[in-house]
Amino acid sequence: MKSKLPCLSFTFCLLFVFLTGCWDSVEVEERAFNTGIAVDLAEEQGENTTYEMTTQFVVPSGLGTAGEAGGGKAFRNLQQTGESLYDINASIARQTSEKSNIEHLDVVIISKDIAEETGLFTNILDVFVRQQNMRRGILLAIGDEKAKDILNVEAEQEKVPSQYVTKLLEGNENPITTEPVRVGDIQEYLLSNRSFIIPKLSVFSKNSINYEGLAVFRGKTGQMVDSLEGEDAKGLNMIIGKNQQGSITAAVDDDQVTYSISEGSSKIKLTNKDKNNLVFQVDIDLTAQIREFNGSLDFYKRENMDKVEKVLKEEIKKIAEGSVKKVKDDLQVDVLTFGNYLRIHHYALWKEVEKDWDYGENYFAKSDININVNTNVQTPGNSIQLTEDDGGEG
Repeated sequence: MKSKLPCLSFTFCLLFVFLTGCWDSVEVEERAFNTGIAVDLAEEQGENTTYEMTTQFVVPSGLGTAGEAGGGKAFRNLQQTGESLYDINASIARQTSEKSNIEHLDVVIISKDIAEETGLFTNILDVFVRQQNMRRGILLAIGDEKAKDILNVEAEQEKVPSQYVTKLLEGNENPITTEPVRVGDIQEYLLSNRSFIIPKLSVFSKNSINYEGLAVFRGKTGQMVDSLEGEDAKGLNMIIGKNQQGSITAAVDDDQVTYSISEGSSKIKLTNKDKNNLVFQVDIDLTAQIREFNGSLDFYKRENMDKVEKVLKEEIKKIAEGSVKKVKDDLQVDVLTFGNYLRIHHYALWKEVEKDWDYGENYFAKSDININVNTNVQTPGNSIQLTEDDGGEG
């Protein structure tokens, strides 16, 4: 029995050591979970740039449980202004009685005014990259006007605006959107001087946010130079082979046809390797169905299907060439991924042009880009539009 006493004493000592490991723990109810941040330029500016930062915290009592609805708002927004985001964050932390927790931060929204100023966007991003406990997977978006207004939109299906924004960025796949853009992605683009796009959002109504399009940034400077919306954004996705599914409307014999694109892909080829006269060919392949037509064409006749396929090809080519003109000729910023294609498939050539790809000599702007479109329009359903001579039977 006596031989067991030292073992028992040692065991109790270990238990005391490990049980004291939670002495500084903080209960969930005492934590302020930060899920969204918006950064704007302050209304009043001093000698140095002054920011206004809005931090969104979740209010657990407003969320409710599976069997009981919550009471009151499920979030609260706290704001402060200053010249340093770190100092602003400390000031906001002093406004709440709970311990601030950024490990659940989902999204950061930066105003267009900041993104368009030289150096400001990169300075802000650097703060979030360096911040301890900050995840590289945090989503980024650009606010078309005041970024803080987006964190006040209360959607009917979401109790917390930042969670609404997160779902909008992660699940909204259509021809004018892009895959989710995260802090870590942009850091890599900036380190390698590669140009990039970030989703651009705006307030549509008090309970709805509009995914407007894509903010375009020059990688060399980290500055927003313009945005792609509507057909321009759609053409970019056609070229890079992303988010091609969607609808396109065109005229066939003065009647409108709405096509639904179900599948798509693209492939880039280099057809001239002279760095001063680079020529690329983009092959776009799409599968589509006719969803809406108010004319009288019989789509079971081969010549009519050839006609609607030709119209779709011409429309896709026009949209893609419009995007090339906007991005390559007007903005002269490669967000079409041609530089990435050269880096992977023609590395020696890429090393020759890398330092002057879409700035300086700008070999990208000097290049030619040819668009080739292949479409497969599948046979529509059983409905055939009748003419007056058909007498309504058939």
